[in-house]
This record gives sequence, structure tokens and C-alpha cells, in this order.
Amino acid sequence: MKKLLAVALAVAMLFGIVSIASAEEPVVLKVASIWSAETEANRAPMLKTLAEFEAAHPEIKLEVEWYEANAWKDAGETLALSDSLPDVFYWNAGGVLWNLVSTGDILDITPYLTDEIKDQLIGGALANMTFDGKVYQLPYTNACSCLYCNTELFDKYNVKIPETIDELYAAVEAFKAEGVTPMALGGGDKWPTNMYTDLITLRYVGDEAARACYYKTEGATFMTQDWIDGMAAFKKLIDLGAFPDNAIELTRDESEVPYFNGEIPMYVHGQWFSGSLSAEMQQKVKAVKFPAVGKGYDNQWMGGPAEGFSIAAYTQHPDEAFIACQFLAQHQSDNGFECGAGLPAWKTEVQCGNPVMNQIAAQVAEGDSLLLWGNTALSGADADLIGTTVYDVLAGTITPEQWCEDMETIFK
Repeated sequence: MKKLLAVALAVAMLFGIVSIASAEEPVVLKVASIWSAETEANRAPMLKTLAEFEAAHPEIKLEVEWYEANAWKDAGETLALSDSLPDVFYWNAGGVLWNLVSTGDILDITPYLTDEIKDQLIGGALANMTFDGKVYQLPYTNACSCLYCNTELFDKYNVKIPETIDELYAAVEAFKAEGVTPMALGGGDKWPTNMYTDLITLRYVGDEAARACYYKTEGATFMTQDWIDGMAAFKKLIDLGAFPDNAIELTRDESEVPYFNGEIPMYVHGQWFSGSLSAEMQQKVKAVKFPAVGKGYDNQWMGGPAEGFSIAAYTQHPDEAFIACQFLAQHQSDNGFECGAGLPAWKTEVQCGNPVMNQIAAQVAEGDSLLLWGNTALSGADADLIGTTVYDVLAGTITPEQWCEDMETIFK
């Protein structure tokens, strides 16, 4: 009997040791990030955020896979088909987020959002991440797009930084006359072209009408003279030679190289671009709102909380995944702002050392509105269509009127 008791005790002790050892093993979560390239403005702050998480939460281990933005969108949609999304992952907000919410792939995090957590977010931060009163994402940045001007080139060729659309046309003509390509654009990736057309058309149609179309509100239409005029303004820039001759072939990364080298004076892109500027370039670049067209919408901006971190609905560790999701979003907000990669979506005491980002922050704070980009607000085939049709305008295969007709099909 004693022998049996001894054996039983030994077995019990063994299981106890195994249980203790198991309890000490960290929970492993898979994470997907889009900042794979060394040149990505958000890569350094993400690495810092990951190091901070490791120090703060030794009970959770993050295994990060790095992707390029377009590659991750394709990979993420493919993984969703087999319920294989990583535990925590980067994703766009708006219609792009809704695509995965509607298929049941993203966890509703509303039960985790205490008043204390919500109070730490800036006003309206969750608007583009909430569907039917449920929250499916936490933002790390308050995005916007603007016009980046290299003041050294403007001074060298005695060209005025444009404040109106006519001054923009004049600047393009002046730089072209000097043999300088006026504006950077990587049309091969499609979405960088939308950065231009969204802002230009916003100046002509205004936030209310654009928002109605992007969110497919009843009665919305692209078949107005304002939409045609907006796309015609973009077409005029093309006809004036504003963009590189091979803009339709260039990737975003390829198109930015001459800007970084100080060879191109203007570029319309997101606020994160300021974080990619070298310390030397930060002293030369001035970020301004897109030129006015006199329609009364000249202080409206494209952007808002447009991207963040979500949790797969089928994660085996939802509590730990939320801890990671909040930490990544909040710390990336701080770290990204500190180095000039993005405007914070969380209230912060952090100071930004990037003068270009501070210019953007000051102007956006005085802006009238922020509207999510069309290819992010729209979803599925509609989001693909706005990218494809804008590419077609850039390529010269359709007219501004035809673009409006093509986009009108989303309401059918």
C-alpha cells in the first residue's frame, strides 16, 4: 500500500511540475505587419513597440511576419478564406475592414473596451472601425494626405508654392520648362494615384457629396459636373506633364526615389511619408494642404483613423490577443508620432521631433473635416473599381466623364 501511495504521490508531483512548467510557458501569438521594407517610416517605431511589448509582457510571445502592404492585403484575404488569419494583424478600416467583419473573420472587441481605454483615444477614433455598434479594430494613427513641397527646388527655379489650382498648373509648367519632373507618382500600385484624385475631387465636390458616394448613401451619384471637373483637373495635370513619363509602370517605392534625392519638387501622399524623409530633407520639405479651387471646400482633408490592428475571430487566446492589440495600437501611435511617421490616434504627451509632421499636425487640427479615402471607405469590387478606373485615367484609356460613368455602376 505504501509503495502504491508513494508511486501515486510521485505521479501527482510529476503532473504538478508539468502543470507549473506549462503555466510558465508564454502564450504564443502570431502577428502580421506591413512594414517589411527598411525604408518604411513605420518600421522603426514598430520595432521599438515590439521591444516594449516583450519587456512589458513576458507571458506573451509575439511571432511577427513582415509583409509589403499590397502583398499583405492579398495574403490576408487568402488566409481569411481558410480561417487562418494570424491572431493579431494590421488591416485597413472602413469598407476594407467590413469585408472581413462581414465574413466573421474579425473578433468583436467591444466587450474589452472599458471606459478607461476609450477615454485614451482621440475623438472619433473608432468611427471607421465600428459596425452596428460593435468595434472590430483599434487605430494607431490619424491619417491624412497632403502636398509635400521641396522648398529648395521651388527657390532654385523661383516658383511659388501653389495655394490655388491655377498656381499649381503654373508651377507644373514652370518646372517642366526647366526639365524638372514636377510631381512624383507610382501609378503601378494604383492606390498612390487615388491619393491624388481623392484630394483633387474633394476640392470640387466637397466632403458631403464625396462621403455620400464612398458610403453609397441613397441618392448619391458620381454623375455631376463637380465630379467631372475634379477628374478633369487631374487629367489636366497629366496633360501638362506633371508626372513621370512612366508613372503607370512605377511602384510607389520606385517613384519616391527621385523625390528623396531632391530631384522632384512635389508629391501628394499620406502623413506617414514625412517619417521617411531624411533629417536633411526634413529641413527642405514643407507640407501644405492641397491647393484651393474656390468651391468652398478648401480646408477639407482626406484621411482620418484609417488603419489599425484587429484580432482574428478564431484566435485561441482572445484575452492575450486583446492585450497585444491594444498595446501595439497605443504604443505604435506614440512611437510613430515621435519619429514623424503618423499623427497619433491616442491621447499622448509625446513630442514629435519631425518638423514636417508638426506642420501637418497643426494644419489638420484647424481643418474642417476628414474623409476616409475612397478605396478604403468602399469595399470589395467597389474598392477595386476606383483603383482601376483612376489608373485608366492616368493611362489615358478613359476620359473623366467615362470615369464618372464607370463609378456610377457601384450603385446598381
